[in-house]
Amino acid sequence: MTVDPRDINTPDEHVLRDPSMLRLTGKHPFNAEPQLKKLEQSGYVTPNQLHFVRNHGPVPQLNLDEHRLEIKGLVNNPIIITMQDILSMPSTTLPVTMVCAGNRRKEQNMVKQSIGFAWGSAGVSTACWTGVYLRDVINQFAGGLQENAFYICFEGSDNTSKGAYGTSVAANRAMSDHYDIMLAYKMNGEDLPLDHGYPLRVIIPGCIGGRSVKWLKTIEASENESQNPFHDNDNKVMPTQVKSPEQATNEGWWKRPEYTLYDLNINSCITTPSHTDFIQLHNLQDTFTARGYAYTGGNRKITRVEVSLDGGKTWLLAHFTRPSADEVASQYGEMKGSNYYKKSRHWCWVLWHIDIEVADLVRAEEMVVRAWDESQNTQPENLTWNLMGMMNNCWFRVKLTLTREPTLSIYCEHPTTVDGKEAPGWMERQLKQESVTNTSSNGPSPPDKSVLTTYTMAEVEKHDSETDCWIIVRDLVYDCTPFLKDHPGGASSILITGGTDCTEEFDAIHSSKAHDMLRDYLIGQVVSNNDEESSIASLSTTVSVSESQKKMPPFLNPKQWKQMVLDTKEYLSPSIRIFRFVFDEATQQQDFGLPIGHHVYLKLPQEQTSRDAPVKTRMRAYTPSRCGPGFVEFLIKIYFPEGNTPGGAFTQLLDKLRVGETIDVKGPLGEYEYQGEGNYSLMRQPSQHTKYICMIAGGTGITPMWQIIDALRHDREPPHVSLIYCVRTIQDLVLSKEIEQVQQMIGPKKFHIRYILSQKPNDEWQQGVGRLNLKELQDHMFPHENDSSNEEKMVLLCGGQAMIDDCCKPLISEIMGKLFASNNIFVF
Repeated sequence: MTVDPRDINTPDEHVLRDPSMLRLTGKHPFNAEPQLKKLEQSGYVTPNQLHFVRNHGPVPQLNLDEHRLEIKGLVNNPIIITMQDILSMPSTTLPVTMVCAGNRRKEQNMVKQSIGFAWGSAGVSTACWTGVYLRDVINQFAGGLQENAFYICFEGSDNTSKGAYGTSVAANRAMSDHYDIMLAYKMNGEDLPLDHGYPLRVIIPGCIGGRSVKWLKTIEASENESQNPFHDNDNKVMPTQVKSPEQATNEGWWKRPEYTLYDLNINSCITTPSHTDFIQLHNLQDTFTARGYAYTGGNRKITRVEVSLDGGKTWLLAHFTRPSADEVASQYGEMKGSNYYKKSRHWCWVLWHIDIEVADLVRAEEMVVRAWDESQNTQPENLTWNLMGMMNNCWFRVKLTLTREPTLSIYCEHPTTVDGKEAPGWMERQLKQESVTNTSSNGPSPPDKSVLTTYTMAEVEKHDSETDCWIIVRDLVYDCTPFLKDHPGGASSILITGGTDCTEEFDAIHSSKAHDMLRDYLIGQVVSNNDEESSIASLSTTVSVSESQKKMPPFLNPKQWKQMVLDTKEYLSPSIRIFRFVFDEATQQQDFGLPIGHHVYLKLPQEQTSRDAPVKTRMRAYTPSRCGPGFVEFLIKIYFPEGNTPGGAFTQLLDKLRVGETIDVKGPLGEYEYQGEGNYSLMRQPSQHTKYICMIAGGTGITPMWQIIDALRHDREPPHVSLIYCVRTIQDLVLSKEIEQVQQMIGPKKFHIRYILSQKPNDEWQQGVGRLNLKELQDHMFPHENDSSNEEKMVLLCGGQAMIDDCCKPLISEIMGKLFASNNIFVF
């Protein structure tokens, strides 16, 4: 797999994905299911790349060696453990079918739009998960639960518009050997893919997928259910009288625990015949094999699957295979436990099939399926709509229509489809017919295009910033700038489509209510203009010759990849380099054009494994350490392979770059800009002023800090700055000479420096040793301040995810308070 082009210039451009996955929420965040036929063909265990994905925001970039798991709350021994601690425990492998609570939601959306996006019928997959039982981790490392611990709360490392995703389950479920809750680090024998929670996730068999938290960072034992906003405001099935989110909020439905989803309900689906299949009628004595899946929750066993061709009057019994759990697990690991335990695990689906005579299909108008489990649960005939569109499990119906074109055959239609390339399903077709029939004066009339201002695509493309953001939906142009700060999904989800036609993404995510809201931002319509270029490349030529002669534009262009030449490569240590790039002759006097605090993307082609292989590229974001007219320098650490760790693919490519060879660059990008004299701006916020800045840098995270430190030399009244610079060895203190020169220039009363090394270099070393801790921060975070208010202080962080999330943020919050930690920290 490679980076899908749709992920370029999104926060997920580091994630490898199968391009055949059907995206349900536009470009980002990534929510996808496989094509239903591919899901069937993949067999009992779903390949990793075809397993459905539910993400609430960007996929975090985590490192197994640096990742930490905190176990806190009502445990006997609160502790932070490493992945090595977890890997040292005896492992087990367990096959589990995971299902999104929104599976088959699009059928509900055909009856009435819910507040969830439209999952098809492939929001279900089966994998073999390898890891350790949650109960064993809590008992071994945290000394077990205290008596008043009633819930186990989980929280991930992701960063959504609402913070990290989190939820909880009852403590009795978490600690019981009946429910098999795991902390998994492998999926089908491989390290967890990034989309599936690398390096550690929760697996809760028999439950909706929303309880199995990915990128697991925190486990907390508590008297109460999770207070995470996702726990109360997602994964609910409310009574049908709750019609809107506003009603649910006003009447207090979100907080009622009896409507929170845990166990899966019973469900089934027909995968063959596929949507738009033709069953040929060459011989009425032939048989046709229908196929599908069925599942249930709570470790209950599916006991039968039935198919009807007469609307449920009579039923045919289908056959299905149910391999034992240990047999399935043996392909990827060993399932531990006694034989009776292994035989009693029913966490997986069954794949059913039935042979039907073609003559019987000719007389049928539809094929329907239902399943039963050992508790005599079965599926209802008709769906029951609910506000979130969840747990739809009515009979799955495939419509059968006799046709003579192209040959005598039976045309098959599923209720819905999420593949935009396919014909609509029978429910979609009926809804469209009803819409045409019922088009009336009740709804808002379409805009009168004759009075709308017209824009070309090239004109729209220019409006793609946080201060000026236009989008196109169904050939109409909307100015979304006023709505950026209020958008529930955050401004970035709009900005990523700024200046483009995002009809497909908008329709995939939003309800008719959102379409109605768009009317408030309508400013015109788009028209084609063949005489005017609309490519991004053309934007670089819009400056007239006379204007460019007055002032040469900067080298960087946020809309265009530019090329630079490697001029020199300086080795600072075995793994740290300074790469100096120069521009071509025509632009050698141009300024780089990078605001202080911003970064750029660098892009290189991957090494080809064969002559015929397509050229693929890798790209990463970096902050220059220095730039000037005609050149830019980057301080970069090369991550070489070590043991089973492959190292950093991009940095290894960069290290192989030879002097005279080229690299692509694009930018600037970033949200923080230092403007001088203690003034700074954050994305979508007015300029602010600070008197005291604390910078905490880990390793080569010094580069954005150095940008700001270097700028202090030009300030008449620089702010008071404290730098805490953490590295392993003294050789890793890159740029220390330059940093100390700035300190000499503006004085130690204005610029305080604290180095912290993992290893003490000699007996004369007077700076910090070990890890960054509470005492270090108390002494060196704001050493200059004199009872100033917290509003005048700012902390800037750049380093590894574990350092920032597990060390810096909690310690700063402890010293300065949670309000300060929420409002006065910026992470590069």
